[in-house]
Amino acid sequence: MQHFKIVNIHTNKVINLNYNELQTMLRANRKDFFYNYTIQRIEKTNILKNIIAFLIVSCGSIALLMLGSILDKI
Repeated sequence: MQHFKIVNIHTNKVINLNYNELQTMLRANRKDFFYNYTIQRIEKTNILKNIIAFLIVSCGSIALLMLGSILDKI
């Protein structure tokens, strides 16, 4: 699901909404919305992908270190 960061231009108050909540907010005050708020799309999946990649690389590094120590003992 897409997430959006909505910032009130006058107060700098930040609201994080998903797509459905944003649509509801736009329906309620479409007329004043674009004069008072800015919209920025947030990519939350990139953070998750980075965490998974970090875990894979970490596990691979540990496995290589263990393999190296096993081969040294032989």
